[in-house]
Amino acid sequence: MVTAMTTSSTSADRVAVITGAAGGIGLGLARACVADGMRVAIADLDAARAGETAKALRAEGANAEAWACDVRHPAEVDRLRDLVLEKFDRVDLVCLNAGLGLVKPVAECTEVDWRLLFDVNVNGVINGIRSFLPTLIAQGSGHLSATASLSGLVADPGLAIYNGTKFAVVGIMESLGMELRRDHQGISVSVLCPGPVATDIVANSNKSLADEGTAMTGGEDVADYLARGLSPDTVGRLAIDGIKAGDFWLLPHPELTVSLLEERVAALRLRRLYAPDQDWPLQGGQGQP
Repeated sequence: MVTAMTTSSTSADRVAVITGAAGGIGLGLARACVADGMRVAIADLDAARAGETAKALRAEGANAEAWACDVRHPAEVDRLRDLVLEKFDRVDLVCLNAGLGLVKPVAECTEVDWRLLFDVNVNGVINGIRSFLPTLIAQGSGHLSATASLSGLVADPGLAIYNGTKFAVVGIMESLGMELRRDHQGISVSVLCPGPVATDIVANSNKSLADEGTAMTGGEDVADYLARGLSPDTVGRLAIDGIKAGDFWLLPHPELTVSLLEERVAALRLRRLYAPDQDWPLQGGQGQP
């Protein structure tokens, strides 16, 4: 399958659009694209932070622009697409990366918790696909990638809503990939499923949750755990290299992923509830923290 990273255009011609790109994994993806000579559109809910990120990348020689975008709203994602096409004339790689986390027992979750997480993590991906896919089909080439999580392959207590959103993203991208392989072979997709990554997702999510009048519980322990994970730049580089290689599954923690899935399949065969360890090992197999 042809990917956006193997088109006939030169590296300097290719354009990557990344949501949630002002920090964390999104910024890691942007830096990897810049290192490969791509032009980059930095999209983020935080307009000021997105602008600062693009400015810093330009200071390093990148061709980068920034736009504010709330991925929950279809009109804003359409606007992002139109602005990118007006500026760069094309789109080759779309990384639907914006997301929120939530640590809270199901019994304590509110309607706001469910709505907000699904709006950002699932509808954000849906809106990105709906908006950008027709452009890629018209071009006859391109690649769509969505950031899910290892939590989209195996569940964990305290993460029910987050698990639900990331399982949804994995299913959407698998189905989309099958359809494109059948109907539009110039376009491909991938899904990024990292384990522990040293990002500010807990702090950023807490801010968004507070804005909606809710909060997570146990976030401090999760933040301490994630701080010992892989760096966002390592994850970004592994993801872009995987896309270039034609991979569907982008797995920064491959051994961990396979071992957890084997445990899940064993539990499935026994018709038992899968019961993971409370803490996943931090080793990534590819790139240590």
